[in-house]
Amino acid sequence: MKESNFKEVLIFVAGTTPQIITETIYALIHQDPPINPDEIYVITTTHGKRLIKENLIDSGRFKEFCKEFNVPENILDEDSIVIVKGHNGNPLDDIKEADDNKFLGDFITSFVRDRAGDDKTRLHCSLAGGRKTMSFYMGSALQLFGRPWDKLYHVLVTPEFESNPDFYYKPKKDRVLTSLNRSLDKVLTSNNPPLDKGGNGGLKELHT
Repeated sequence: MKESNFKEVLIFVAGTTPQIITETIYALIHQDPPINPDEIYVITTTHGKRLIKENLIDSGRFKEFCKEFNVPENILDEDSIVIVKGHNGNPLDDIKEADDNKFLGDFITSFVRDRAGDDKTRLHCSLAGGRKTMSFYMGSALQLFGRPWDKLYHVLVTPEFESNPDFYYKPKKDRVLTSLNRSLDKVLTSNNPPLDKGGNGGLKELHT
């Protein structure tokens, strides 16, 4: 059921941890009221895209997540993954050099500005992914171009799961991660309310 009149657009920055995509969507759909995404964009490198395809799309993991939580499966596909371009429009495989960071900053700023030009959309931008400079540029872009209804998020995951490659979200039915041999509902903090720091594009910390 649609909770708002906005088109809910999620924008991620991602590096080597595609888990942040499912973790953030999980946190948003479990808010009160829930945020149900209509579109997703993931700003990343060619290396990041390979990991997203391998671990979320090709593995069927995102399809399984969508089925379990009634999220449209087609919101994440290859067209949703946006590659940062460098010199001569060449896609970047990583963000290593000073010039890479310049192209990255320009790219993220332009992308957020363009998406903020439609008053029918509400942007939900995630800081929790990619290199720190990616998060910085995302936050700065939303502060510059965000409308009062746009939001900035940082998802916090229980430490036991933060570095665990098998954790992507908390399923409805409890299961054990063999790498930890611990039950999800015994470890994962899921009931903490978001901390709203207010302001235009105000930061929210979401606990999953």
